[in-house]
Amino acid sequence: MSRVLYDHEFFCAFPYSGITRYFTEIIRRIARDPDFDVSVFMGFHLNEYGLEKDRASFESFFGMRRPRIRRTGRLFNAANAALFPWFARRSRADLLHQTYYSDIHPGFKGKRVVNVYDMTYEIFPEMFPPGFKEITDKRKTLERADGIISISESTRRDLISRWDIPAEKIKTIYLGNSLTLDPGPSPLRPEPYLLYVGQRIAHKNFGTLLKAFGRSPRIHREFRLVCFGGTPFTPAELEEARLLGVADRIDQLTGPDSLLANLYGHAAVLAYPSLYEGFGLPLVEAMGYGCPVVASRTSSLPEVAGEAAVFFDPKDPGELAAQLEAVLFDAAAARALSEAGRKRSTRFTWDACAAETMGYYRELLGA
Repeated sequence: MSRVLYDHEFFCAFPYSGITRYFTEIIRRIARDPDFDVSVFMGFHLNEYGLEKDRASFESFFGMRRPRIRRTGRLFNAANAALFPWFARRSRADLLHQTYYSDIHPGFKGKRVVNVYDMTYEIFPEMFPPGFKEITDKRKTLERADGIISISESTRRDLISRWDIPAEKIKTIYLGNSLTLDPGPSPLRPEPYLLYVGQRIAHKNFGTLLKAFGRSPRIHREFRLVCFGGTPFTPAELEEARLLGVADRIDQLTGPDSLLANLYGHAAVLAYPSLYEGFGLPLVEAMGYGCPVVASRTSSLPEVAGEAAVFFDPKDPGELAAQLEAVLFDAAAARALSEAGRKRSTRFTWDACAAETMGYYRELLGA
């Protein structure tokens, strides 16, 4: 029997996030395996995924959702930092799987595992303030880790080439897909639409999609552009849309998973123009709903979507517009992508992710 410990760091940072979704999904599955005793310290946290409901399956657990009162974050963080080493000693863990990059419990004597989700900070340093602390913490954590989990081969290659991390220290384990809700009837007006999912920060490259949409009268006459997630459109985005003549053809929505599932289920295509992704989970989600995918020919995206997408140069709005037209106005091509996407999406499950993670734990522990 191997004892595995998970810390609080990212559970305390956000109510919802891709990272805490990942840990929630694998922890629940690993705790059900008879080879592992699982201890979870969520601390005084903000997370809303409900992992505490599984506490009966854990060897030990501490977690309490803290009140969201302004200027109390440092107080709760200090309490967590004081309590975690005590909890870790009581767990007698053989392996600590860190949820992020701080120097959690420097006195821990067992094996350490940490994930790398992407190398965005390192590839796009101009997006972050000079001396951005997270890069320093990340590198130090990776250097002292016994094992590193990368969520794509693309990210694994970036780690090796940029930081000279030994290849044998890194294991690629793909993410799963949590979005399996029935899409239901469309909540939008009866008009077809392209879908964009995610924040619209610089490396997500939304501006290229907006230009492609605006420069193709054939597309924006017959389709709207719906953006899910992130903040409302900025004044600069609205001005760009006005100059392109499409300000009345774009929408921004946010909401629960049920709305996102609905949007995937009824979209004509998912357009994903990102300059860089460590994995690109929206591609897997869209493929699972049979939504055709048009994605950037960069980083991990061809690795994840494979033959189930068409690709374009993310710096070329003209090529993006052409690829969108090739899918939107060719029913046979769209149908072929939809069928290929549904098939490919079955490769990415949390059961497989958890099983491979447990295999990696066993390897590191010499079990």
